[in-house]
Amino acid sequence: MKILKAGTRVITVIGNIEALVVGVNITMDSIEYRIRWFSNGEEKTAWLFRFEIEVAPVKQSAGFGAKQTISQEDTEITLIEA
Repeated sequence: MKILKAGTRVITVIGNIEALVVGVNITMDSIEYRIRWFSNGEEKTAWLFRFEIEVAPVKQSAGFGAKQTISQEDTEITLIEA
């Protein structure tokens, strides 16, 4: 079972809200992620299932610096191996 790491930047499928994973809730048959974002200077949080969020692409800064990429493996950890 793989889960997203805390601190991973995500985008919601509905609404395209950019947020940060700040918590994980594991129950008998589901995994929920607590995400946090700011809207009009106000902090918002929500619990969402994995199919409701996508890992956000890395924003590149302008200039001649080296590209930094984050692979899918860097955003997930293996909790239980079968």
